[in-house]
Amino acid sequence: MSEGTAATALGPDAAWATVCFSAQPPCAALRGDGPADRVSFVGWRSDAADGSALVRSDPLPSPADSSAERHGYPYVYPYPAPCPHADGPLGCDVHLWVDADSPERTGLMEHADVLVSRVPLPLASAQRRVRGLLLGHPGCRAAAVPDTASTCVVGIRERTGAVSFVSFARLERGGSDDPLPAHVVVSVVHAWAVNGGSPGALRSLVPMPRR
Repeated sequence: MSEGTAATALGPDAAWATVCFSAQPPCAALRGDGPADRVSFVGWRSDAADGSALVRSDPLPSPADSSAERHGYPYVYPYPAPCPHADGPLGCDVHLWVDADSPERTGLMEHADVLVSRVPLPLASAQRRVRGLLLGHPGCRAAAVPDTASTCVVGIRERTGAVSFVSFARLERGGSDDPLPAHVVVSVVHAWAVNGGSPGALRSLVPMPRR
């Protein structure tokens, strides 16, 4: 299987992510036009509170797509529709995430807010990979790499330019046999940080069933 085929099997390799802390499932107004698996509903727990968030991914067109070329790929993309509600205590966050291992998206990485690798690595190697992604792409705010212990290493670039690591254990799965994808985990952490939260205050992210 080629790298491009593998990326397709794993889902989109670049997308706008909308993280909404105010949505309740099924929240039809937030659903995209694609398959339901582009929407994830997650439960989060911090040191001081807990709640839920909806994460929607609106995939970007492939570089080979003629419509992408007409839109001026890779610089111009249709922006996703905003959440149809007033701001809550935690505001909605829209950002661009890119698969750092996709050969088709190399030119797009410098524009990404979030970089993701979907190749699991041992913990120390995952941390080095996250640090390398952030140091190599100054415009990127967050990066994530799954590790082989069923956790996800997430790096957030602090306002001072420093990088801190947050490891999320996926032991609690909310009744699901599948852990959250790395791009969903890091999207929620990015949204949490944009809202002024400390990444280290987040303790768990678990998938929640759609009701």
